[in-house]
Amino acid sequence: MSTLKFAETYNLVVFLEKPKESNGFEGIIDFLNASSIKFALTVNPTVYESCIKQFWATAKAKTVNGERQIQALVHKKKVIITKKSVRSDLMLEDAEGTECLPIDVIFEQLTLMGYENLIQKLTFYKAYFSSQWKFLIHIILQCLSAKTTAWNEFSSTMASAIICLATNQKFNFSKYIFDHMMKNLEGEVKFIMYPRFVQVFLDKQVKGMSKHKGIYVTPSYTKNIFANMKREGKGFSRRITPLFQTMMVQAPEDMGKDSAAPTDSHSTPIITQPSSSKPQKKKSKRKQRKDSGPTDPIHDEATNEEPISTLSCDLPQSAKEIASLKKRVKQLEKRKKSRTSGLKRLRKVGSASRVESSNDVSLGAQEDASKQGRKIADIDADAEVTLIDETQERYDEEMLF
Repeated sequence: MSTLKFAETYNLVVFLEKPKESNGFEGIIDFLNASSIKFALTVNPTVYESCIKQFWATAKAKTVNGERQIQALVHKKKVIITKKSVRSDLMLEDAEGTECLPIDVIFEQLTLMGYENLIQKLTFYKAYFSSQWKFLIHIILQCLSAKTTAWNEFSSTMASAIICLATNQKFNFSKYIFDHMMKNLEGEVKFIMYPRFVQVFLDKQVKGMSKHKGIYVTPSYTKNIFANMKREGKGFSRRITPLFQTMMVQAPEDMGKDSAAPTDSHSTPIITQPSSSKPQKKKSKRKQRKDSGPTDPIHDEATNEEPISTLSCDLPQSAKEIASLKKRVKQLEKRKKSRTSGLKRLRKVGSASRVESSNDVSLGAQEDASKQGRKIADIDADAEVTLIDETQERYDEEMLF
């Protein structure tokens, strides 16, 4: 068997930063940063060359209890890889994902992406897409696919993966990766497939990795990728096709520090409304100020109603007081007609002046009644409202002592 070698431009680490060279690629960068494959694209473990070579040199395909496995020995430690472990270790969460879309769906969706050389063949070319789509295709091919050459071409399987990502569907990447690892074992010439991913699998199962010295530097993209993707191939019309609406996401740096749990306190305002069958009890203004805390404009608008007097629970007593006060008002109205019989003596007590009438009616009360100049019917019409407030004030004063 020939010596196992690493492929130079294969299983790369993606570049998802936004330098000035990335102008025009912001949408696709945000999309990939928020996608379910971000971990698989960006995970970059320290790859120990001797361990990776041992894995592929000893790897064998096995079936245990109906489950296909890859078993290998790395420094005398048995390593077992399954579709389930690939899914778990690479955080793919794609157990129910699609393996390959129908051909007519592939043709339809590639046309919507702006593909300009669609013929009835199952080999497609990324050069016939505008730059952001070309970037997406290139990243999938060099970071996740089993290809090691011919980066302009991609198959119907990779077309399905790209379409599923763009339309918010699940593609079964874990099955794709595991199946191609199996095919690599069955081939006559094996190569070192998925070194990044295999190292992740080994780190989960083999201890003491750091004691190994030979390190393979995993090739990574740089910001030059953007300049390369902006180059337009021959025959391309230069027509720009925007990303799908399903690919539009908000960049994490634009969401602030609390982007993990964004909230909008005014998105679902709570409006207090009385029930149609049972009236709600309302708090007095005094108690309402004490309980409500800081002012909430939404709640203030909903509850901006005059509170019911606290004396409403004792209506008979209030009625008596109102009737008594009304009687006094009528007396004042009568006395207003004969001003000559009102004032008897003026006495000054301290800094306050007091006027007493023969019937103990204050001069201030007489003046108030005379200034109003209203008929008794007008006074009666709103006496109840006024007198409730006066009674409330007296009630509050009594409560303070």
